[in-house]
Amino acid sequence: MLTGERIHGRLVDIEVGEVPGIGWVAVGLVTHGLSHEQGMRFEARATDRAEAERRLKLEIEAALG
Repeated sequence: MLTGERIHGRLVDIEVGEVPGIGWVAVGLVTHGLSHEQGMRFEARATDRAEAERRLKLEIEAALG
């Protein structure tokens, strides 16, 4: 499922899904932000959906903060 979130003023498309043999993977793509940030891709993995999404958001906040 694809969702859009605003993180530090940037619009980020986030998709979280379960991948067999890997676990839950969350991917984020900056769609609106500073020109050099647009298209930046982030990924986080975990054993459950909520943790994968939490880790992804922390990674994005750290990079864009």
